[in-house]
Amino acid sequence: MALTNDDLQAIASLMDTKLQPINNRLEKLESEMSAMRIGQMELKKEIREVKHKVNDTYELALDAWGKSTENRVWLVSLESTS
Repeated sequence: MALTNDDLQAIASLMDTKLQPINNRLEKLESEMSAMRIGQMELKKEIREVKHKVNDTYELALDAWGKSTENRVWLVSLESTS
């Protein structure tokens, strides 16, 4: 028994109907993945900014520590000459 064109169209229509919920779920997943990628890029950008701020703060702290050490040495040298 051979399938007619009408039979094939009916099967195709039935398959489309059955597969539609799967297609909807896939579209939703793709949308969520896209949103996650955007969020991930934003997080990476913020992490980079935090790293720069931490490095800048570290550099500033090292400079301040170096200056305080220099000042201490200078004060000690002044006290020993007095």
